[in-house]
Amino acid sequence: MIRVNLYEQLNGRARAMPRWQAWLAMAASLIVGVALFVLAASLALILIPVVLVVGAIAVWRLKAKLKAAGIDPANPFANQPRQPDRVEVIDAEYRIIEPDEPRR
Repeated sequence: MIRVNLYEQLNGRARAMPRWQAWLAMAASLIVGVALFVLAASLALILIPVVLVVGAIAVWRLKAKLKAAGIDPANPFANQPRQPDRVEVIDAEYRIIEPDEPRR
């Protein structure tokens, strides 16, 4: 079995970080965190209104296309009234396949 000694690089003992380095690391991480938060918030302030406007335009166009197709946008899945002059015909050709007929 292969074993890895992770403490070999520390020569068997751990050293404490000086206090000023710990404070510097905490301050740097706080600054990076605040910068990322400001960046995300500014992107949200820009993108949320853009997405809302594009969504409103898409809904408006969809409703217009539904009206042009003769579908009520308020209830698009309702049964459409049949037009009296329109006749729906399903046309098909049938062929009887005999049991002894060879496959094509």
